[in-house]
Amino acid sequence: MVDVSQMTVEDLVKKILESRPDLIRDKIDDMIRAKIVEAKGFLTFESAVRAVATDLGIELSGISFEQKISIKDLVSGLGDVTIVARVVFVGPLQKFTNPDGKDGRFRRLVIADKTGELRVILWDSNADIADPYNLLGRLAQFSHGYVRLGLNNKLELNIGSKGSLKVTSDDSHEPEVPPLTFFHKKINEISKQTKTINVIGVVAEISDVSTFTREDGGSGTFQRIEIEDETGSVSVIFWNTKVQELADAKVGSLIQVFRANVKEAFNGGVELHVDSSTNVSVLNVFPFGYEEFSIKPIEIRNLKPGLKVTVEGEVASQPLFRHVTASKNEKVKLASFELKDETGNITVFLWRDCAVLAEGIQVNTKIRLRRVYVNYGSFGRLILSSCQGTRLDRI
Repeated sequence: MVDVSQMTVEDLVKKILESRPDLIRDKIDDMIRAKIVEAKGFLTFESAVRAVATDLGIELSGISFEQKISIKDLVSGLGDVTIVARVVFVGPLQKFTNPDGKDGRFRRLVIADKTGELRVILWDSNADIADPYNLLGRLAQFSHGYVRLGLNNKLELNIGSKGSLKVTSDDSHEPEVPPLTFFHKKINEISKQTKTINVIGVVAEISDVSTFTREDGGSGTFQRIEIEDETGSVSVIFWNTKVQELADAKVGSLIQVFRANVKEAFNGGVELHVDSSTNVSVLNVFPFGYEEFSIKPIEIRNLKPGLKVTVEGEVASQPLFRHVTASKNEKVKLASFELKDETGNITVFLWRDCAVLAEGIQVNTKIRLRRVYVNYGSFGRLILSSCQGTRLDRI
């Protein structure tokens, strides 16, 4: 008899492998999942492991062990699931009416561990969280849930009347679950090769809602905003019904964009698109793990092309004002000067109405430039160019 008292699932599987060296780990995992599917939801993960051990001739009696399930272990039909994971998205409370006329409510979350992400549906009283956005970034235990296929045939963990949610106060005892920052990108990490991303930033600009005509003759709407973090800024375009989710947003609001689509912008950089597959939240508090979040200037040596950034430094050359011929033979005003910090130098070009921002500044004037675009200039050197919303402040 094998004594596995108080062992985790992982430890027990290792014991099974020691007893049956002719089997590999993947085979054992397949056998466990097959037991769960065969039981059609009436077998817990612990019971499935016990059943596999019994089938393999490993006798277990009078034994209990600490259940430890990863998201990758879950399959549709599994019941009585308890799992610990990081809350990486919190949706709004939604209400509905049952066929019998009774009112119901639910809230969608997304949780994650190092093995993957999972949607969670909190039903009725479990959805009534006093301060739901304080959940974001927290480690939580979801108990006595059941797994089913939901939207787009993706797995969902449902926490109903028999289930519960408990936030874990001590985060250090779960080193296997990465922090919230692991599941989000910094703006300067977004590339054209990325398909979807999660990002948290501050709203820097909100454009008016625009309308367009679809190919089928119908009308649609979109709205563009600019968000920034300490590494840069990026445009986010909201389409159709998603425009309504910006109702509570204003310049300075903290916002989370979850599963945004990354597309190439007209200027060669990247922009994010928000459609029905994307979740958005306007946050009223900094999430757990983002307490030190702030918009800080980027050192010149760390600038990357394709981003809008905030930089600080000293004016290193007297601004030069002139008129140049732009596209379509348009004459536009241009101001240019050198900017330096402790890490390097870069040329700044302020175009059209932004040229007046350079008036009155002198060599050695300390300035902060906000929302300037990093691009390649002559001979492959990086330059800073003004764009809509560029600001220059003396500091």
